[in-house]
Amino acid sequence: MSNSHPFWTLSLANGAKLLLTPCPGTKEANLRDSLSQLKEAGATAVLTALEPTDLPDNGLQQLAEECEALGLSWFHLPIEDDCAPGALFNANWPEANKAAQAMLDGGAGLAIHCMGGSGRTGLIAARIMLDRGIALDSAIEQIQALRPGAFTRQAHIDYIQQFK
Repeated sequence: MSNSHPFWTLSLANGAKLLLTPCPGTKEANLRDSLSQLKEAGATAVLTALEPTDLPDNGLQQLAEECEALGLSWFHLPIEDDCAPGALFNANWPEANKAAQAMLDGGAGLAIHCMGGSGRTGLIAARIMLDRGIALDSAIEQIQALRPGAFTRQAHIDYIQQFK
């Protein structure tokens, strides 16, 4: 039996869900097992908020390749730790969000992660929820109920407030 990878489920309408999680392969389970467990929990895609340099030894590429091998869509939405999203996030967001919304419309699950599964993860979850018509205060409350470390950085609070 492999070790389990931690994640927290935020349920949305129609059975869709957001799986908020630390970076797959960085906790008790290896990368493949972590992604397999997220897939078993209903994830059809993985949204990664890591910068290319956040993982050692070409880890970001390995993450993308493992997602593909398991039939999971993978979207790179890099955000520098403790900062608001920048140009590369903004360039990748429209396509990733369009795909994510379509998957959620079909009742699917999305795994969202940064390194620890709180700050940048919460930011992306909130953006997705806002685009689904969920009020910002409600989105933040639901995210913080699962991940109390979300929205504790002023840069994240300032960023998300512009979408209210």
